Amino acid sequence: MKGILFILMIGYPVVAFCQRKVENDTVYQSVKLDKNDRIFLALKDSAQKYLPGFIKRLNSHGKDVDNYRFTIKSDFVENGTHEHMWSRVFEFDGTAFKGVFIDSPFEIHNIKIGDKVSIKSGDVEDWQVEDFKAKTHQGDFSGKYLKSKVRD
Repeated sequence: MKGILFILMIGYPVVAFCQRKVENDTVYQSVKLDKNDRIFLALKDSAQKYLPGFIKRLNSHGKDVDNYRFTIKSDFVENGTHEHMWSRVFEFDGTAFKGVFIDSPFEIHNIKIGDKVSIKSGDVEDWQVEDFKAKTHQGDFSGKYLKSKVRD
């Protein structure tokens, strides 16, 4: 199955520079944005604004992995290099989300798919809820914007 997964890298003065790699028949692309990109920061604010609704659904359905997928995007750092990537979360303990890393880093090497993560609520940059039974998708505030930055 071919798919596209976007990894956001902020902290570089370059706008819309794209990297691409293929792993296990999946195309992964990164988008580098200026760390002060106004549009992305506004989208992050939207994700934070609606985070309480995400938490409510997670608390109700986070353990139901057959019918729901809850993911959050946050910043991962190694030696001053930042990559903004996705983790699947299963619970919220009042201050942090608990889950596993599910993304494919380009620049950092201190985390790999399947590693356990704990992400503070204030560090959430985006989120998604997929309800497989209802076939609905909520969140992903930055997805459309990042896709617009990809250059083939």
